[in-house]
Amino acid sequence: MNNIKLASYAKRTLRVLVFKTNLVSAKDIHRISPLMGDTAGILRWNVDEHDIDNVLRIETSWLLPGDIIRMVTDAGYLCEELPD
Repeated sequence: MNNIKLASYAKRTLRVLVFKTNLVSAKDIHRISPLMGDTAGILRWNVDEHDIDNVLRIETSWLLPGDIIRMVTDAGYLCEELPD
């Protein structure tokens, strides 16, 4: 048997992407919940409604910040990546 590992099967590093949003209410979060749940690559997500920036945190191993920004803004909300 050949023990060569292909690059596409290499373990990917889990990343946490952090964004400033205008998701301010439970209704807003409820509206984007299906979008977040149905998107391949989003492993976990949450919104901190008590933070001044209404921070959206996404755990992913392959999505890029631009993917998340596009999704959230297409749903009608503000979304900007926060620096590390």
